[in-house]
Amino acid sequence: MTGRTITALAGLGALIVAIGVSATAQAQSCFGVETRVNVATEALTAAITGAITTTEAGLVAQEVAERARLLSAVKVLTAQSAAGSDQVSNGFRASSQALATTVVTQDQRQAVALATHRYGSIGYDPCGANTKAQGLYTALSGSAAVRQQMVTQVHAQPGRYADPKDWVADVKSGDAPDGAALYSGDAQAATKFITTIIGPPDLQPRNTGNSATNDLNKLEKTGRDTYRSMTAVVLADIAADYQPDGPIAKTRALSGHWQGSDGGAAWAAGIAGQHDRGVIQDAVRMEAANLALLAHQIKRGMRTEATAAALLLSMVNARISNSVPSPGRGAPTPASFQTP
Repeated sequence: MTGRTITALAGLGALIVAIGVSATAQAQSCFGVETRVNVATEALTAAITGAITTTEAGLVAQEVAERARLLSAVKVLTAQSAAGSDQVSNGFRASSQALATTVVTQDQRQAVALATHRYGSIGYDPCGANTKAQGLYTALSGSAAVRQQMVTQVHAQPGRYADPKDWVADVKSGDAPDGAALYSGDAQAATKFITTIIGPPDLQPRNTGNSATNDLNKLEKTGRDTYRSMTAVVLADIAADYQPDGPIAKTRALSGHWQGSDGGAAWAAGIAGQHDRGVIQDAVRMEAANLALLAHQIKRGMRTEATAAALLLSMVNARISNSVPSPGRGAPTPASFQTP
């Protein structure tokens, strides 16, 4: 019930009280009027009550209708607000998901690009470097066989006697022996030079039946074979190093892989855009190559020291015996460096 309805009912009540008071007064003063007044009052009361009931019913119906409209409007507004909030929320959620997906995708692509750059950086032409390094290893490990092959072709072999005619024929045939053949890469010319330097083989000594003489011959033979074999091995080792596929050629090829003919400009340009991993790998390969070259230099240094030691021992032996062996002449020849 609204305030307006309550006010109307209060007014009607006051009017009824006023009428009743008046009617009572009239009924007390006028005989017979009371009955008529009461009848009129009841009729008026019924009319007013009906009017009030009718008015109240109309107002209640109107209030219910207005309330329904208001609730409907609130419901619609709530639904629209909820729908709008859902749309905004869905929009924010979709945009957040899209942003997260974009960020994750970008991170993955960046990680893939970084890994590709990192593990794709393998230095300057690693296959070429490995091939050249393998070639150097093969040359170093195979130089002993090349050296031994040259030494076995020398006529004067340790502990063996032979006729020097074959040696004379080999020396006289073809071009004259030249020391440059050791560095030319020509194995045949180098072998001929080594054979010429070593000299002819020793003739089989005559058996005199004297054990002391035979022992002396064997001792002299051993002495000659000692410095001959040392000379043959050193010269053959030098010639083996300078073969076309020998250690010297392979060493130059490996060094030229990084230095090239432009002083390393091509290598620097090829490594400039690579990851630190590629630069480190190239540094490791260079250090390995330096170690291999250092080992070869040590070998050559030991060869030089062995040669110097053999020469010194020969000089000491010549000073002690005051003579040097003269192959093919029988009697010893006085040493040119003997003491007065």
